[in-house]
Amino acid sequence: MADTGKTRDPGPDGSQGTAPPTDHGFDDVLARRARLKRITSLGQRTGYGLYLMSLVLGAVGIRWGYTPLLSTLIAVALVVGSMLLAPTIIMSHGIKAAEREERRAAAAASTE
Repeated sequence: MADTGKTRDPGPDGSQGTAPPTDHGFDDVLARRARLKRITSLGQRTGYGLYLMSLVLGAVGIRWGYTPLLSTLIAVALVVGSMLLAPTIIMSHGIKAAEREERRAAAAASTE
């Protein structure tokens, strides 16, 4: 553990003890969750945008004919979109479940 330069007052038994409990841990979790929520939102928008791009390129191919480049672009858009969407959708569901669980716990604590 790194020395932060701060010393703690000794406890009743003379030991340094631990830091007093704070809500910093909970705040860190909320901050990390908010950051992950922004990342998953960006990943979902990008993935769905790539799906839309593949649909538009497919319509272009139907109208004016498919070329090897157009087919490659469609395939790449679908593959990269899928690679982005799979983890971000799962992460999004996890974040929503954690928020729902916190609301339930807060409601249960307020009724007690």
